[in-house]
Amino acid sequence: MVVVNHSMSENPKDPFQILGLEPTFDLDMTVLDEAYYARQELTHPDRFVYHSDPERQAASSQAALLNQAYETLKMPTLRAKVLLKLRGIDVKDDDTTAKDPVVLEEMLDLQEALAQATTSPDLSEIKDKIQDQLQSVMNSFSSAINLNHDHALPQLFLRLSYLSKLSADIKTRQRQSSLKRL
Repeated sequence: MVVVNHSMSENPKDPFQILGLEPTFDLDMTVLDEAYYARQELTHPDRFVYHSDPERQAASSQAALLNQAYETLKMPTLRAKVLLKLRGIDVKDDDTTAKDPVVLEEMLDLQEALAQATTSPDLSEIKDKIQDQLQSVMNSFSSAINLNHDHALPQLFLRLSYLSKLSADIKTRQRQSSLKRL
């Protein structure tokens, strides 16, 4: 017997619904973990080893949906994208051009500073600066969501995406730098 989570079958593309959570950017990671593990416990394919093939396949599909929803909501950029989509705001993956000259200049300055960073302290300084800006953008995005300032969301999403990418690039460079020292 397969336990069907009706929230999964209503809109399989809404990870908040799949996990039974309210759509919010300020998602408590402990609450996310609890929701995920509670649902995963009910639908994990190992629980259906002795069931029929269709029941095992259904459990496997549900587990895959849960895993995808969980991974999506863990990442602020992906969570923001879902929230935009739920509001009818479509941001394309290839629409990464900053139209605001101030934002464009900010991103170019950060990218240039990152390219010129040659030492570990330089990278750490830029990483701290980007993390501060990233936190500020996440706070602004959250406020815009909560206040229904949908007009501000696409530009905030662009900044969030760009800063997240720069942060990941720095982490990669720091890992590579530490491997070279070994």
